[in-house]
Amino acid sequence: MSPPEGPAGRVGVDVGGTFTDLVHLAGDLLTVAKVPSTPTDQAHGIGDALTRAEVAVDALARFVHGTTVATNTVLERDGARTVLVTTAGFGDLLAIARQDRPHLYRLDARRPTPLVPREQVVEVAERVDADGTVHLPLTDGEVARVAAAVAALEPEAVAISLLFGFLDGAHEARLAEALEPLGVPVTSASRLLPVLREGERTSTVVLNAYLSPRMHRYLGSLSDRLADEGLPVPVEVMRSGGGTATAAVAAREPVRAVLSGPAAGAWGAAALGTACGEPALIAFDVGGTSTDVTLVAEGRPRTTADGAIGGLPFAVTSTDIHTIGAGGGSLAWRDDGGALRVGPRSAGAEPGPACYGAGGTEATVTDANVVLGRLDPDVRLGGSLPLRADLAEAAVAALATELGLSVRDSATGIVAVTDAAMAQALRVVSVERGHDPRDFALLPFGGAGPLHQAALAAELGCRRVLVPPNPGVLSALGLLAAPVTVDRARAHLGDLAETTSASLEADWEELEADARRAVTDQGMEVAAVYAGADLRYRGQAFELEVTGTPDPAALAERFHAAHRERYGYDQPDASVEVIALRVRAEGPAPVLPLPPLTGGGDVAAARLGTREVVAADGEVVRAELIDRAALGVGARLRGPAVVIGLDATVWIAPWQVGEVDPHGVLVLEEAR
Repeated sequence: MSPPEGPAGRVGVDVGGTFTDLVHLAGDLLTVAKVPSTPTDQAHGIGDALTRAEVAVDALARFVHGTTVATNTVLERDGARTVLVTTAGFGDLLAIARQDRPHLYRLDARRPTPLVPREQVVEVAERVDADGTVHLPLTDGEVARVAAAVAALEPEAVAISLLFGFLDGAHEARLAEALEPLGVPVTSASRLLPVLREGERTSTVVLNAYLSPRMHRYLGSLSDRLADEGLPVPVEVMRSGGGTATAAVAAREPVRAVLSGPAAGAWGAAALGTACGEPALIAFDVGGTSTDVTLVAEGRPRTTADGAIGGLPFAVTSTDIHTIGAGGGSLAWRDDGGALRVGPRSAGAEPGPACYGAGGTEATVTDANVVLGRLDPDVRLGGSLPLRADLAEAAVAALATELGLSVRDSATGIVAVTDAAMAQALRVVSVERGHDPRDFALLPFGGAGPLHQAALAAELGCRRVLVPPNPGVLSALGLLAAPVTVDRARAHLGDLAETTSASLEADWEELEADARRAVTDQGMEVAAVYAGADLRYRGQAFELEVTGTPDPAALAERFHAAHRERYGYDQPDASVEVIALRVRAEGPAPVLPLPPLTGGGDVAAARLGTREVVAADGEVVRAELIDRAALGVGARLRGPAVVIGLDATVWIAPWQVGEVDPHGVLVLEEAR
């Protein structure tokens, strides 16, 4: 079936560290809600958002969720008691990993503690060789011994990752079958991730097992709760690599959702850029606790199979997102050398910035923006949360005393330090990967992104800035634009020059058939299939993914071009190796919900007055206050101006001009 559209209604809910954002689309009517997140029970915050938006759950045709449950479970280390089953002699694999150093010059740098301690690792007497032949068979007696040893450890989840099990998964399958009577989730590498690199593969499988019970409980509880309220369709969950899966599938493969929320924003930004005729974007999402940055080329965010969370690697497909600990709730502080620092500690959702009036006393980036006049204290965030300018000033004043600065200079410094950290993050995904930021439009979103767009556009030289009509909830909008998606990968090792088209086609066809079944099993038709291959030069340690083609010569040319783009050079005479083949199958992609904007281009009706605002250079300017909801198509603005919306505020610098396009996007450029 195709994804339901029309007046029945669709809901996207994105749970962030500070706010839970909801978008409800029924026909052309778009309703937005933003409520404080409830970290102890995310479902409670979702219920608050549904109530605020007055959503009739029993009338919905789609419910899509971006969750931080998997992310928080890893970062807070409160997942399941997991047992790892691995080949004899490799019990220390998680601790040894790749023997690289987290920081090259820091002697005190420490690796993250493995999720599975050594005493919860069970070794198996078996061995598959590097060519896929069985060197040491797995006996029935060994299977029984391993099952008993695992049971004695009283696991809540089990991960199975055998050496070269990706070439022959029979041993892993026998062990998984023997462990089924334990009644706990069992994840085997040969089913989840049959690819090269035992370290990354094993870490991924352990992460999946570690997360399974928590995600199963959470998604099961949420699905049951919504079903009791009459939800007629299954809950869908955003995946790290883009696209969605049903809650049942997501609970089985939670490692694919560790970047659920950020991925929704990245793919929503890509869909918005395409709608505006801007397929090349640098998108950045500034939330309460972090900033997530991604590069969009040809209308799609970059993806990677080289991800990490909390220092723990995972190798499933994920959106290529660079994250830093700088957001609206990031705390400003004075270090031992007397310098002003911002983040990575955050005020979070509870108590939040001082200006929220919920008990916070330390200065945050949000408090600094209030002091500078860029956030209007008379406006309620999300329509309900009032801002206390007096509390913001008191918090910044306390830090100013420590720094020996004025309150205004301290607030200016907090924002400048934050802007510098964000600019560096934008360079990581652009300049450091061979892309000139001047060739890309900038797309700020999140509750605080539009407040920082001017400084970042000036620093990177981005030609245009696209501010979405509802920037604070673009991630929730992105959820509604995401199709059901399935990713499959398989090792395919060999020299590309010696690889035949027939062998490539055969493996891709098998992967495609599996991916297609997984999509249709979730009640969707397959609308698109993408094939890819991981390639490298002989002797390299890591590879690049390129678009698949069964012609080995053409595949090599694509790899040379990708290598030139990424690293600035290629080696056309060098041997190219195939490492893995990949397939992505997608259901029909819904259109990004951008209801047509009404109203004319007269700005006069949107003016709310003026206010003094401190610009980037410290100069105090008189800025117009503009009600974004009253802006129609063609409305032209000139900075300095503060454009106030329900979910986000836009600071337009004195050197910028803007115009509202037919989608409601505020397009900003340098004044001529």
